[in-house]
Amino acid sequence: MRLNRLFASLVIFLVSSLSFAQPSLRTAIQTSTHGELPVSGVYSLVETQVRTEKKSVLLAIGYSLLLPGLGDLYADNFRRGLYYFGADAALWMTYGGFRTYGSWLKQDALTLASQRSGANFDGKGDQFAVDVGNFDNVDDYNEAKLRNRQFDLIYDPNSNFAWQWSSADERLNYRHLRIRGDAVIRNSQFVVGALVINRIIAAISAAQSTAAYNRSLQATSTWRLKADVKGGVLTTQTFELTLTREF
Repeated sequence: MRLNRLFASLVIFLVSSLSFAQPSLRTAIQTSTHGELPVSGVYSLVETQVRTEKKSVLLAIGYSLLLPGLGDLYADNFRRGLYYFGADAALWMTYGGFRTYGSWLKQDALTLASQRSGANFDGKGDQFAVDVGNFDNVDDYNEAKLRNRQFDLIYDPNSNFAWQWSSADERLNYRHLRIRGDAVIRNSQFVVGALVINRIIAAISAAQSTAAYNRSLQATSTWRLKADVKGGVLTTQTFELTLTREF
């Protein structure tokens, strides 16, 4: 009886060593609460099994729509995920660069107009900035509106809506800066479109990566290793090792 216990302990040690040599396997070792083997029936000493679950395609798509590349990372496609994430970061930096540069140009234009024409832009809209760039002074502007019978658009020359350019070249320089600034800001809208397209492409890629990941699970096999003790008090106890593989 003592020899049987010693042999059973040796079996448990060998199976446990095999399990630790395979880090990808999960090992569950079951023993009697009193440290003794049962004398009858079948008792499973060791069982190792690979446990994997499929991943959700819809969840991967949602991740990529929120942040491009995140869906591919979810599907363990790290290289492709980092590519889309990097593209999204670059697009955001480009968008910020366009907006910042365009704002600088427009602010430089307003500063030039304030210094060279005396125009006051506080509390006034973009149309006033356009008018200052199109006419040398407020009188020329008012005459043009009177000819077109646009009486409601006339500015009071004695108010803070008045301006007078010192030269036509400075006025044209101001208009050029203002128009250029508006153009740069409008170009940022194309970057927004690129951000949307990048998310759509990343979502498609995430769906493909998740589908490929789930297909790879079908090729993963499950190994089960059992050590059984059979016999009773009056019969000879025997040990049985069973190794099975499930697909």
